[in-house]
Amino acid sequence: MSEHDRQDATDPATQPHPGVYLTHFGEKGVQAYNLHLNGDHVLPVPITASDAEWKASGEGRFVPPRNADHWAEASKYLEEHGIVVLCAPPGTGRRTAAVRLLRDATDGPLPLFDLEPEWSGPTVRPLPRQAGQGYVLDLSDLADEPAGRLGADLAQLGEELRDKGSFLVVLATPADWHGNWTEPTLRFTVRLESPDAKALVAAELRAHHRGERVVWLEGAEFQEVWLANPHARAARRLADLLVQASDRGQVQTLIDQFGDWHTEVEALLAGDRTKGNRSPVLAVRAMVWAGALLHGGQRSSVIKASDLLLTRLGVPRDPAGVLADATTSSRLTAAKISRDGDRARHDVSKQGLPAAILRHLWDEFPTQNDLLRDWAVGIAADRDIPEGDARLVTSALLRLAVHRHDRAILDALAHGLRGSRRPLVVEALTEAAGHPEFGRYVRDRLRQWMDSRNPPDSRVELVIEICGSTWGSREPALALTRLGKAAGHAPFGSTTLTDALQQLALHRPDYVGKAVAQWLKDTESRGDDEKLRRQTLGVFLALVSSDEGTDLVLADVHASPARSRAVQAWQWLLSVDAAVHAATAQLRRWQERFEGDPERREAVLELLADIFAPPSRRSALDGLMVTEESAIHPFWREVLERAAHRHRAAEEARVS
Repeated sequence: MSEHDRQDATDPATQPHPGVYLTHFGEKGVQAYNLHLNGDHVLPVPITASDAEWKASGEGRFVPPRNADHWAEASKYLEEHGIVVLCAPPGTGRRTAAVRLLRDATDGPLPLFDLEPEWSGPTVRPLPRQAGQGYVLDLSDLADEPAGRLGADLAQLGEELRDKGSFLVVLATPADWHGNWTEPTLRFTVRLESPDAKALVAAELRAHHRGERVVWLEGAEFQEVWLANPHARAARRLADLLVQASDRGQVQTLIDQFGDWHTEVEALLAGDRTKGNRSPVLAVRAMVWAGALLHGGQRSSVIKASDLLLTRLGVPRDPAGVLADATTSSRLTAAKISRDGDRARHDVSKQGLPAAILRHLWDEFPTQNDLLRDWAVGIAADRDIPEGDARLVTSALLRLAVHRHDRAILDALAHGLRGSRRPLVVEALTEAAGHPEFGRYVRDRLRQWMDSRNPPDSRVELVIEICGSTWGSREPALALTRLGKAAGHAPFGSTTLTDALQQLALHRPDYVGKAVAQWLKDTESRGDDEKLRRQTLGVFLALVSSDEGTDLVLADVHASPARSRAVQAWQWLLSVDAAVHAATAQLRRWQERFEGDPERREAVLELLADIFAPPSRRSALDGLMVTEESAIHPFWREVLERAAHRHRAAEEARVS
């Protein structure tokens, strides 16, 4: 991307809607962020040469989809309509195909962007329309059926982009892309298949400078793999395993690992009938599954998880039932779970076996997914399970959710882990929010939860903690939008909200300062928007409740209009019954912090005098001025004197 293109991509004048645009240089290059608190908008994230999809779409490495005629149609539709919909399940290489289409769309290189929507539902209104750019928009996993005009609007947008030399590739899943609303898009919708798996593995080996290993792919060990022709994501995983292999002798083990140890898992679930073992098959299976969920956990936790599953399945686990069953040792042996001190593990020589067991469980028994999900989350929520073991469960469930693209697992974690176990789901969702493929869904869920009318307090706290975590520091624009919405539901004075804003102010002060300034400006101009005012006041109070946040605010109040907006925010807070107590507590903290500060005392006094200049705003001063000894505090007396002088001067100027 040229320097001119980079400037264009981050120039607010070229964006479709006003707002705060911040530019930062990170792993994704230059990024333009539009920090709206409410309303639909889109974040354009540059696709650069360092991205996996860009590398995989390069000449000599890209392998086209198997249905070559459809691939040719995709290129033709993009040229004719300015837009093409690639309809294929995740994991089929559709994003790489999208990047390749855009790279081939013109003779010269286009700046490419991945569009990150921030909307209540799909709409073309906030989508960018700049000249000479390429866009990828993922509309997979639609929560609800879109508005009826979306298909027609997309077709019209494509024509507009084509006239400007720009192009849009939409990614969709067959399960979602149907119905009357999609009919206008059918003339530029293409169903793609994965590339040929063998060709893709060979291309990946060459790309990783392992071309000499391509001959391995002709071995008899691969025959069943090529017959199955796995999708692109799986083929790349196989290529990664082969790249990392130390020699040809590891191939069969790697193929077993690639195949999710299917034969091994089936053997485990069949039960061990050797050496006189009399464990019922279901008891053995429960132990196998519990061991996979708690791989490396305490032996007692594995046993308890196994018994809890049997209980859910209606197997008697009263004392008589337990004592009549096979011994714990025999069940562990039958499940091939070994002991390492007080820890229990599946075969550690089979890398990835525990995760493969759980995937097999969910895949082979789909009608029982609800029961299995409740059981697994219940183990993590059980206070009798040590926290370290509960963390193993949440990590295992997160990996399972990402692999399966299973939103229900993450929703169950968010709902089921509360109290002292909430940090575990914060960790899991924080990691998931940053996942390159699954993260978009998680981020959408966080926003959707906060857009609802009355979300549970526990869910509000959860979103706030995630936004104040390491993910918030990495993606401050996305986090701040969700944090602002959460502030509208959190009580004034929320310590969780204060802690989150403190962390963001500490690590990303530029984003926090400009976002809050924009929200105060929006609130001032949209005075009748009570929802926006409540959100903004919640964020402002939380911000000034920490030293880092206070310093951000004070750094901007020397000049108008930032000063007048900060004054107005304080006055609003002092006029809202629900906020008065928390606001006065922070003013008292300001007094304790700044009354002895020779450098900033005067500036703070002047700001406070502006806040209390109108007599109608001085009721809060009563509680601040009088000390516990019933004396008048000199700091607040000086504030009152300056405020009164300001008011008199303003009145005299008005009369004259």
